[in-house]
Amino acid sequence: MVRPELQVVADAQALTKALVARVEAACQHAVAARGRFVVALAGGSTPLAAYRRLAERHELPWERWLVVWGDERVVPRDHPRRNERAAREALLDHVAVPADQVLGWPDGEDPETVAAAYEALLRARLGDPPRFDLVLLGLGADAHTASLFPGTGAVHAEGLTTAVRSDEHGDRVSLTPYTLSQAEDVVVVVAGADKREALERTLRAEEPPDLLPLTALEPTGRFTVLADADAAGSTSTD
Repeated sequence: MVRPELQVVADAQALTKALVARVEAACQHAVAARGRFVVALAGGSTPLAAYRRLAERHELPWERWLVVWGDERVVPRDHPRRNERAAREALLDHVAVPADQVLGWPDGEDPETVAAAYEALLRARLGDPPRFDLVLLGLGADAHTASLFPGTGAVHAEGLTTAVRSDEHGDRVSLTPYTLSQAEDVVVVVAGADKREALERTLRAEEPPDLLPLTALEPTGRFTVLADADAAGSTSTD
């Protein structure tokens, strides 16, 4: 397995500042090198403060962004818990990313159909395999990342996307570990003491990937866990 580098900051405010800096740096590097910035956004509440801060950076080359999401709930686009809606409200509704460069997961009621349609879209727009300049991920208190939930077998899915059916979490769709690994930079953002045990277990990597989904990733580029001190706990090296 590929072990991530752990970077610890003091608190939530510092975490937001550090994440904004990483996104800005990745964007500027990608645009200078390849003319566009391909980013996979994370859902959940942790990155939203950074998204709001980025929305104030009007000098960024927003017209060069191409946005996808690492995972999504199988709910309508206007549903309050949809990752795309949250990211639009915090960031994308306030910046000049062209509409055809924002690639949300398709609508639909069947997770397998939604996953297959998104895989086809990614292949058409980003190639096979798709390559990302930056992938943003979170880590749940149960150690899930994206919608790769422990015990579901989702980490073993082949192809670019997978449907994830969970009694606890509802129907989800997610990029596979293989797809999430196709990035120049993977950043996992972790905040809060409730994530401490999951982070410690993930960094120790003494359990199988089905229980620690982040350990199923094998990034081809930089791989970083960016955590606040509450989440890092005894793993902190500061």
